[in-house]
Formats: sequence, C-alpha cells, structure tokens
Amino acid sequence: MSHPTTTADEAPTPAETDLAFVKLMRDTGVAVIDVDAGTHVATVGDGRHPHGLAFHPGGRWVSIAFAGSSTIQTVDRRSLSVLDRTETVGTAPIGIEYARDGRYLFVTGYGELPGADEPGLTVLRAEDERRPGERNSSDPSLELLATRRIGKCAGAVVDRSNDLWIALKDDDAVVRLDAEPPFEMRDRLEVPGDPQDLAYAPELGLLGVNNVDDGSVSFVDVDRRTLVGTVDAPNPRGGVASVEHGRWLVGDTEGDGVTVIDLGDDAGSDAGPELVEQRSLATPTAFPDVTPDGEYAVVDAYEDDRVTFLEVASLEVVARVETGPEPRHPRFGADGRRCYVPNVSGDSFSVLDTEPLFRTTDGPPTVERTVDLPEDSAPSSCFLTEHATGDTP
Repeated sequence: MSHPTTTADEAPTPAETDLAFVKLMRDTGVAVIDVDAGTHVATVGDGRHPHGLAFHPGGRWVSIAFAGSSTIQTVDRRSLSVLDRTETVGTAPIGIEYARDGRYLFVTGYGELPGADEPGLTVLRAEDERRPGERNSSDPSLELLATRRIGKCAGAVVDRSNDLWIALKDDDAVVRLDAEPPFEMRDRLEVPGDPQDLAYAPELGLLGVNNVDDGSVSFVDVDRRTLVGTVDAPNPRGGVASVEHGRWLVGDTEGDGVTVIDLGDDAGSDAGPELVEQRSLATPTAFPDVTPDGEYAVVDAYEDDRVTFLEVASLEVVARVETGPEPRHPRFGADGRRCYVPNVSGDSFSVLDTEPLFRTTDGPPTVERTVDLPEDSAPSSCFLTEHATGDTP
C-alpha cells in the first residue's frame, strides 16, 4: 500500500541546485550531495539497500527502489522530503523506470509479486491518465495498477518510443512490453545465460544486455526490435556508448579492465558489433562513463584508489586520479567539465575537475573536493539531477 508521509509545502524549499543522489550499500536511505557546494545536505528515505532510482520526467520527484526492504519511496527534489512510501511492489525490487509521460512507474524484481507466488513486473499509477501532468505536484502518491507474472526480472529500460524492455534472468531473454495499458508483452528475444543489467544508448537506438553467466553483451536494435549481435565480454557490468566513435565500453567485475566493442559505422547495420579490445587496467571494474562529446571515458576500480581516464579513440590512458579506496560508478556532469565519484571503502564522494580534458594542456583532471559520508555507509553509485531536468532524447 501507499503511505504519504509529508508534503513539500510542509518542508522548507531550498534553492534549485545540482544534486547527486548517492546509494549507500551498508546504511539506510540515500545520501544527497550538493555538487556545487560540495556538501552532504541530506539523507533521504529509510529503506535498506537502495538498488534503482528513477527521476519523474516532470523533474519534481525521484523514486527509489529499496531492494532490502521491498519498498518504493518517492522524494521531492526541492524539499528533499519523502512524499510517499509504497509497499505494494514485489519483494526485492531491482529495476525502476517511469513511462516517458510520467503516468506510470514500472518496478521489476527478483521476488514474489503482490498477492502472488511468482516474480515479475509491478505497474504503479503515478498520474491520472485522464489528465496527465495535472496531478498536484506535492501529491506523487503511487497506486498499484497492474502486475505481470513474467518471471524473475532484473534491469528495465523505457526507450525513446515509450516501449518497456526487461531482462528475464532465469529465462535467458529480453522482453518488450507496452508502457501503457494493457501493458502487454509484444516481443521476446532470446539471449545467452543470465541477463542482468541493461544499458541504453538512445542516440543509437541500441540496448546493451549484460549476460553475466555467458560472459557477453547482446545488442538489441530497439527500433527494429531485433537482436543485432552478441560479443564476448567477461563479467559484464554497466555499459556506455561513445556515439562519436561508435564504441561501447563495459566493465569487467572479476577480471582486469574494460571491454571495448565496435558498433560499426551504422549501429543498425547487418555487420553487427565486434570486439575491439579487452583493455587491461590492472583492476576489476564495473561502470564506465563517457564525456558528452564521446572523446574520453572514465573507469572505476574495485581494487585501486584511482579512477582511470581513457581517450576513446586510441584507448590510451590520459590520467589516473586518486579519489579514495574502491571508487565506483563515476559519472560525468552534463557538460563533461566535472566527474563525480563515490568511494565505497572510503565512505566519501569526490568531485573532480575534468576541464583539463577539454583544453590544450598537460595537466590531468584533479580532485576539486571530497565529501565525507557516514562511516561504513559504502557509497556505491550516484544519480545526477543535471541529467534529469526533463524528458530524455
């Protein structure tokens, strides 16, 4: 059921600022960082093991899936107050995505659906579909609308056509559903063993599917709704495209470095993606990111205290910057001039000045500031509001 807790009108409203919502693996809630001031301004929510996070397309709310407590908590981005707590989702919610018009929230999970003994998809109503966008902005209450018993679900993505894609872990498949009633399954694509997280490149119309047991990445053309190829990639995690260079980078959580894949001149061509290189970085990795122009990549480290910056075209290391023990899931800001890095074993969050990447200079990126977080909280990844000011391409 859904429990409204407070409203934005009951809490102070700070000035608009760029925020980072940081997952805390070994603490309750999610840390919120003011990235301009470099301060920890709040910890929101009280759930355990936050796994997924989705910004409402209208820009006002953020909904968080807490896998450890099987709840969805919705937070006002201005007041940083919890507006709604929803328990009518399956156990261990993993993926969470809003429909492009914000009317529905989709939640995938590993455990049983509400009132059922099978896993699958939960659909929550976020706005009145008869009057989309007209619900009071301080009332983001979520209502259970539908469930779909489609199996153990992992990652979820809503594409630019408002189709919902879900990885089915135990069925070795990726499925496409309508993101509006009656939420019917339209396509099912077979992939190798144990598909886990999904990564989406809207500019290319490509969906990357990380097949953990198989050690590969499968690529789906979401417009043609076809599988265009599968490439070996050991222990794949994350995934990001450099549109400029037609390359895909994916982490290797148990090996050494990142796997680089050539998407071809035409990502939708029949040639299919091909392996370029498994680039050694002397540490397991997970979630790379690229600058908006696609020229540089940043890669995290499971067994190091530095993030690595690569030139995407040459795959040469241009800098290694010490941020703290076990830097995980770095993210570039919207213009690429900053990079944000949670440090899992350092219980901290680093803000890096990456302006040197865009200037003719020999200087590397530098740590601009480091924000301390609660001891043993294990910050593991971050979501940036500057990437969520409205609908995505």
